[in-house]
Amino acid sequence: MESVPCPISGSADFTPLIQVPNRFDPSGKEQWSLLRSTASGLIMLNPRPDSTEIAHHYPRGLYDPHRHQHNSSTFSDKAYLATRSLLLRYKARLILKGTTKPLRQVRVLEIGCSTGELLNYFHRGKGIPLQNLAGIETDAEAANHAQQIYNLKVSRSLPNEGGGKFDCIVLWHTLEHIHAIHETLDYAAQQLAPGGVLIITLPNPESYDAKHYQENWIAWDAPRHLYHFVPETLEKLLEPHNLRIVHRQPYFPDSLYNTLHSEKLRCKRTKKGFHASQLGAALLKGIATATIGALLPPKASSLVYVVRKRYL
Repeated sequence: MESVPCPISGSADFTPLIQVPNRFDPSGKEQWSLLRSTASGLIMLNPRPDSTEIAHHYPRGLYDPHRHQHNSSTFSDKAYLATRSLLLRYKARLILKGTTKPLRQVRVLEIGCSTGELLNYFHRGKGIPLQNLAGIETDAEAANHAQQIYNLKVSRSLPNEGGGKFDCIVLWHTLEHIHAIHETLDYAAQQLAPGGVLIITLPNPESYDAKHYQENWIAWDAPRHLYHFVPETLEKLLEPHNLRIVHRQPYFPDSLYNTLHSEKLRCKRTKKGFHASQLGAALLKGIATATIGALLPPKASSLVYVVRKRYL
């Protein structure tokens, strides 16, 4: 375990915010502290597992982004994978929206590529050559799946050598997991080609669903999520790396995912069954959250940030 200063301000002065559970803890007793930096406003987990301990908190077969067809057998697993596959086109369109090059010339790096489905869709669905795609993934099983099933080039850590500039670098629900956050942003800034974009997707702690579910909000996801950003704190983090936010928008599918799993977690922690009525309530809350996010983007469940280099 380690206690760390705020990565934005360097200050170790914090205000307690909330105690949240580990959703994978079978005892239901494990609690983690989220604090707010008094200097920057950043919400962060402190203390937290260090980089040598964190892998134990990603239980095999339970952590959704690492699921694939070879390690999923239940109906809910298969439904999740089918939904994730259907959303690939939408995600790819959001990510590539600002690309001006012909797709066969575009180079993409995904930091936190998990099992490689998104990069594979860029190849199979968008025609980006395989040699123009690269991933970074710390989980060995997920990285092996991406390499063996999709023939992707995947590193287990930040490469020592860049290997060429990228037109698009993706951190899709990744930045909040990263211990070496400044090193990662330095690397991303260095590897962006002129005119390139960095796409960062993050859960929003100011969202309607976060306020509604409080400690049971699934996207707190302690201790895997180390940081929780709003636009102002993300802008402060990016500034020393000469990066700036040029656009942001809600990612609506997360409204349903977050409300569904938050409702499940709340039922589990209050020892209530999750039945059809709870499912219906979660779906209605998900629709309400998506609607609120459409009308008031700062209250959306998750936000997609388009980031570019600031040239002085």
